[in-house]
Amino acid sequence: MSPLKPTNGVKRSASASSTASLSGKTGEQTTKRPKRDGIHSLTPTPAAAAAAAASQDFGFHMSTHVTYAVDYLKAKRTPKTLQEILDHLTLQHLAEKSQMGFMLYLKQQSRILFKPAPKSKDQKLPAWRTGTYEFRAKLPGVNSKETLLEYLQKKPDASCTPIKDIKDGWPEFEPAVDQLEREHRILVQRTKKDNQPKNVWLDDPSLHHVVDPQFQGMWFHEKLPSTDDMPRLLNQLGQKATSVPTNNANRNLKAPPKKKKARASNKRLENEHMRGIMEMFEKR
Repeated sequence: MSPLKPTNGVKRSASASSTASLSGKTGEQTTKRPKRDGIHSLTPTPAAAAAAAASQDFGFHMSTHVTYAVDYLKAKRTPKTLQEILDHLTLQHLAEKSQMGFMLYLKQQSRILFKPAPKSKDQKLPAWRTGTYEFRAKLPGVNSKETLLEYLQKKPDASCTPIKDIKDGWPEFEPAVDQLEREHRILVQRTKKDNQPKNVWLDDPSLHHVVDPQFQGMWFHEKLPSTDDMPRLLNQLGQKATSVPTNNANRNLKAPPKKKKARASNKRLENEHMRGIMEMFEKR
């Protein structure tokens, strides 16, 4: 490699100049920090980045966490504190602001019942962390045979009570419903496919009467005439079928056609001197 031209009377080799340039560049990189829009960019620490990502992820999946909280309270069926819910969902390490937002979101849910804690002077926790949360069933308080009968007796109408509403707050309802049905205290509608209870009504045991099995066999053994023969057989017995009209003479009479009302003319005349001509054309 040929030497460089002398500068100020001093000869410099290519290797020396390249070393100096590299050292100069290295010095610039070590002393200067990259700028972005005139402001030094600071790389966040791993802990701060993880906390920001967790906070963003929690806000994005807020509804999912609340759904899990409802399922947790439904499975436990006992009041739980906010800290117990956070521990179950592994959200206890969230920032206090995120935990407070989760608390407010829980209180807004229709399936969750919040009970505030009684005020105390020795209370160590902040007010928003106190109180208990409980699952609110579709039929609150219906979780035994006695409470089910009490609910059915207080119903203002004779509509059915769906089994799915009973099961919502009382998963172990089947043995009690079967026993109440055998005691004729409730009426149960069951599915034809698998004989599962579907709807229930209130029943009265005093209205139940045992029918002789021999009479039941005779009743179901007797065949009824067809629908076409029923009016003729009733006529032979001097009775009239409800399907026969009361007056055969009026059966083929048609109702008189309704007269159509003449529509009022809502024409708007721009020129009054044309009114007579327009009335003449309307009479035609």
